[in-house]
Amino acid sequence: MHLGRGRRTATAVAAAVIGGLLGGGTAAPVYAAPVSPVTTPDEQRADVPSVWPRPQSLTASAAAPVALGTDVVLLADADADPYAVAALREALRAAGVRTVHTALPGRGPVIRLSGPAGDGTSGAAEALRALRAPERADLPRGGYRLATGRHAGRDTAALDGVGPDGLFHAVQTVRQLITDRPGGAGREIPAVLVRDWPGSVVRGMTEGFYGRPWTREQRLAQIDFLGRTKQNRFLYAPGDDPYRQTLWRDPYPAAERTAFRELAERARANHVTLAWAVSPAQSMCLASDDDVKALTRKIDAMWALGVRAFQLQFQDVSYSEWHCDRDADTFGSGPRAAAEAHARVAGAVARHLAERHPDAEPLTLMPTEYYQDGATAYRKALAAKLDDRVQVAWTGVGVVPRTITGRELAGARDTFRHPLVTMDNYPVNDYAQDRLFLGPHTGREPAVAAGSAAFLANAMEQPAASRIPLFTAADYAWNPKGYRAQESWRAAVDDLAGADPKAREALHALAGNGASSLLDPAAESAYLKPLMAAFWRTRGGADPAARDRAAGELRAAFTVMREAPQRLGGTAGGLLDDEVRPWLEQLSRYGLAGETAVDMLQAQARGDGAAAWQAQLLLEPQRGALTRSTRATVGKGVLDPFLARAVTESAAWTGANRAREAAPSPGTAAETGAYTVRLDRPRPVESVTLMTEPGTGDAARVEAYLPGEGWRELGPVSPTGWTQTDAKGLRAQAVRVVWTDGRAPGVRSLVPWFADDPQAELELARTEADAEIGGPAQRIGVRLVGRRPGEVRGTLTARPPKGVSVRLPKEIRVPRGTGATVPLIVSVAAGTPAGAYRVPVSFAGEEQVLTVRAFPRTAGPDLARTATASSSGDETPDFPAALAVDGDPATRWSSPAEDGAWWQLELPRPARIGRVVLHWQDAYATRYRVQVSADGRTWRTAATVRDGRGGRESVRMDAADTRFLRVQGDARATEYGYSLWSVETYAVAAPEGDPEEGNTPPDPPADGRPEDRPEE
Repeated sequence: MHLGRGRRTATAVAAAVIGGLLGGGTAAPVYAAPVSPVTTPDEQRADVPSVWPRPQSLTASAAAPVALGTDVVLLADADADPYAVAALREALRAAGVRTVHTALPGRGPVIRLSGPAGDGTSGAAEALRALRAPERADLPRGGYRLATGRHAGRDTAALDGVGPDGLFHAVQTVRQLITDRPGGAGREIPAVLVRDWPGSVVRGMTEGFYGRPWTREQRLAQIDFLGRTKQNRFLYAPGDDPYRQTLWRDPYPAAERTAFRELAERARANHVTLAWAVSPAQSMCLASDDDVKALTRKIDAMWALGVRAFQLQFQDVSYSEWHCDRDADTFGSGPRAAAEAHARVAGAVARHLAERHPDAEPLTLMPTEYYQDGATAYRKALAAKLDDRVQVAWTGVGVVPRTITGRELAGARDTFRHPLVTMDNYPVNDYAQDRLFLGPHTGREPAVAAGSAAFLANAMEQPAASRIPLFTAADYAWNPKGYRAQESWRAAVDDLAGADPKAREALHALAGNGASSLLDPAAESAYLKPLMAAFWRTRGGADPAARDRAAGELRAAFTVMREAPQRLGGTAGGLLDDEVRPWLEQLSRYGLAGETAVDMLQAQARGDGAAAWQAQLLLEPQRGALTRSTRATVGKGVLDPFLARAVTESAAWTGANRAREAAPSPGTAAETGAYTVRLDRPRPVESVTLMTEPGTGDAARVEAYLPGEGWRELGPVSPTGWTQTDAKGLRAQAVRVVWTDGRAPGVRSLVPWFADDPQAELELARTEADAEIGGPAQRIGVRLVGRRPGEVRGTLTARPPKGVSVRLPKEIRVPRGTGATVPLIVSVAAGTPAGAYRVPVSFAGEEQVLTVRAFPRTAGPDLARTATASSSGDETPDFPAALAVDGDPATRWSSPAEDGAWWQLELPRPARIGRVVLHWQDAYATRYRVQVSADGRTWRTAATVRDGRGGRESVRMDAADTRFLRVQGDARATEYGYSLWSVETYAVAAPEGDPEEGNTPPDPPADGRPEDRPEE
């Protein structure tokens, strides 16, 4: 991503994150709308192969499919695109066709291709009418029609394209439609009617990263990819190519000129325009006519090599540093001067192209301010001076923006007053070289593609891997309204992997564990997360079959990860393996460690300590290998936490986490012939667990020290390394491993289990719960963790006061060392007074208290809509307090960056407030209070939130005589201020038969917790 480098890039990327996370995405106007229906997911019918990019309109017809045998008649108009004809011949040959007849009668089905002028030679127009294909009408350039069925007594497929590219696009659709006939008897083209066109005029990719530029072979393969995904622009702009930067005056060496010619020819065959970007400002005198002539000579040389579109790049150019005195004398200094200089050079190049190369695509200018927002001095001056023929490139608001909206595009276009080329800096990864960004394009509104003069996605240094996100970008740009990111992403993975199901599985694993990015930070390992959740959920449950099933599914997913390097060795002709080997190897390491972790915990669930211990010993070096391999990151934030939790859970089962309760004696050494753990007092020992290195301590034994008696043997040490010895409740002051033949066992852990410990730990997911009086029940999780070397059984009980009811499971099983979360359902009966109620909850002698805060029911209109809003201060005049109560979900209040900032409203008359609903923007409060007042001078706290999480938070209270209500911030979640989309306020419902709400009961304890939050 050479659009900003070094410290400037870091700043810009930070700005991109803020722009993405804090920028309010709103509905945008659509600037270019198709006239035919957009395909929906349901229209990709099961009996018709999926086509990508998703067509604007594809329907299955009632006709019979066109069967393909060894012979086909191919009739083409005289002006039919030869590259489209050649591509169709190749697709037919791949389908088993051996003879292509070019005149009637011939043998086999008839395929008719219309040229741009539609001279009728092929009979395609007549066939399309007979097959009831929609008329061309206003079908734009690049659009096409396709129909199959029976015509003139023959199975027929008719194709018609608009402009020079339309027929080629139609052939790419036919290529995907060809499928196996039922029963495997040859291939066929299903009966369909297609009317399709591109939603963006120009669609493609940029090779624009810093790092090792792509090779000749890699670029040729990318051009082929562009052609078959109906993209039509390749912008050559490597960040480390000196011949387009510091050496821009010099011609490319002979070998590279030959490579450009070959690339241009391949591009023509794939209906792709080859574009070249030049960044001369670091060594150019912008006021010099001689330097401008040198630049146009270089452009002429590139034209001779086959380049047909050009971009001038002035990003990251200083406003005050010139490279010749003449520039300072001519333009002066500052943003306006820089804009005038850039406009001068761009205008000269645009005029040169118009005169010398009138068939060239419009010149594109990448300005210095390519990611900023608003009308700056530089942008205004550039808009005023720039030649009308020049298009302006931008990246959205931010270098790598999380979202790009139609409103932002319209604003930038209004500022620059020129057509915009959207250069999307995804999936480029040169700013995070340990990552592969393999998730789909997301967060780009349809209006961005439809309203851009071109939409180009910036690829990664890894070209084959880039095809996954670039495939989705092509799908989005072709059919913005019909784009479905996840469907497109799955198709992209399958397309790159090929037909091998094992390769597809492996590539889905690689892509799934590399799916997060600034566009979607939560997308990493999304397919694994539910498998992991099911594994943990069933591990402590009462259904062994469900536990084993969940473990099997998770382990199978880890196996795919482990096998990924072997499965993907030949993908993309071996190119993928060459590019992503470090990530494949790291993915494989995680897969192996994941398998081992599942095996370890499953062995423990079966009670097989020896097998679990063996697995734990394998897992330790596997995790070490992951830690040492830092070049490639996969499964960020998901895989490491899973393995860490597995180790923690294992330690709870083995008792190794109890070492703080019984530590080895100081000074104990192997040469003494014993490894001893002394206790702080005599205690009843139920059992002793010993973990040693396997194969050591054959003659060793476990002993316990009984006060007044001495050492008593408990049992021998197992050569497996796992020893579990029953101590039968002996009151011991120490336990030890002892040996006599000098061969010391490799002791890893010696754990006594005490009979006087609690059988289980009891913890409430939350110790406070808000419940509406007479309203729906609330669910609170109760976490139970076993503290004994065997299963713990018991009854969970609760002692609710009058008016509060609690439902609990009858009997609880807590397996050794694992936890079980069971539901506690609490409700408050109608007629119960508002207030706080204590509910003791007990299991196996342990007790916790749940505080149920009972609040009255709320009803009626949102009182905030008729209130007057104010604040301690607004970030800018664009975000006043009143916008939080204006009823528009797209407007917001925003405060200065102060923890103590507040927002408040004044009600028209006093009310008894029962609920306040806050809709936070990304800048939310982690701690805040809802305060109320009768006069706006004396305040009391109605609710306190200590764990705010943003989004929608519903806060309960019972605040009588409220005329003023304030949201008082105490701690910010971000470095910015507080920002609220809206605030709703509701009064306590009137008692039945009373038209007015009550207004006199005392306020309950002022301590609130937002409702509508997932159970912890």
